[in-house]
Amino acid sequence: MTATMTVKQGDDFSGIGQGPISWTLTNAPNLALATITLEISRGGVILVTTPGVLASGVWPAAQVVTVALTDTQTGTLSQRNYAYRLAATLSNTDIVTLDSGGPGSLYATPRTG
Repeated sequence: MTATMTVKQGDDFSGIGQGPISWTLTNAPNLALATITLEISRGGVILVTTPGVLASGVWPAAQVVTVALTDTQTGTLSQRNYAYRLAATLSNTDIVTLDSGGPGSLYATPRTG
């Protein structure tokens, strides 16, 4: 699915002002018992790691995964491009990448107003 995302520094995606970031996954393994994480990195260094949840869907149909970045997490991102990786540790301990984007896939912009 690799998408380009933009987040504003200091924004909170916990659902208070805006909802969490979501991915609809149609070819993912069964995520019912998985541990889901989003990693945001720059230059190979992971800067933010946050948990995700299986919001809806039952395998083998489409599953929706959501991630709620906090204002503290987005506040640590300077105005630049980042890479991201959405991953799941399955119930059998296998780790799979559900989605990823290379440098420039996630961009942090200054918060205004």
